[in-house]
Amino acid sequence: MKKHELIARGVIIQDNAILCNRGRNAKTGEEYYALPGGHIDPGESSREAVIRELQEELQVSVAVGGMLFVSESVYPGRHENDGRRHEIVLYFQANLESELREQDGKILSPEADKNFRWLALSEIEKSNVLPRSIKQFLLNNDARYGFSDDTERQG
Repeated sequence: MKKHELIARGVIIQDNAILCNRGRNAKTGEEYYALPGGHIDPGESSREAVIRELQEELQVSVAVGGMLFVSESVYPGRHENDGRRHEIVLYFQANLESELREQDGKILSPEADKNFRWLALSEIEKSNVLPRSIKQFLLNNDARYGFSDDTERQG
């Protein structure tokens, strides 16, 4: 296993939906949702990483607020040749300062492997949002952080 990976992600919520990238685990075929962001480069702050990653992935400007949550995951990896991965992820509240580029209702990204979409907050509970710890955080803290979509959730 490689050393741990340090990652920063943005929690962007608009119109009762959260911005996610829909992916598919190449090993298992399982579909999942992850929040936008990526690895923190050497010498880069975690907030700077969120800003840079969203610029690279979505060509948008974001305002990054406070840290909301930290998760740690050790898992087998998503790609055929991946070994075990150990990720520490810092999640920050973020707001779009520029418009997402869209075409025919699809969010555009210069990165061909990205498939961004708005996931309704009411769909989080039954969706495979990874890691599971951020999914639980979002379900437990929707009212505290203004995530509420006025729908009752069953626990």
